[in-house]
Amino acid sequence: MKPRTIILFIALIAVVSSVAMSCPVCYGETDVHTASAVNAAIYSLLLVTGVVLSFFVSLILQLRKRMKMASTNNENNIE
Repeated sequence: MKPRTIILFIALIAVVSSVAMSCPVCYGETDVHTASAVNAAIYSLLLVTGVVLSFFVSLILQLRKRMKMASTNNENNIE
């Protein structure tokens, strides 16, 4: 590697690490408002994930039901 690339890489790491270390939640210095906001965000994300997954499961069950109905209709039409 060229020395210029190494210096640029080290400078980039220094800038990015200072941005990442500026979060007080990462240090454990949370107040009541921050903790409640983080908990609310986690619960809302879990709720959205649960709703999407339940819609997906209901879609699969509906398709399964339609497939069974179609197969019984095909069997009745063949005979």
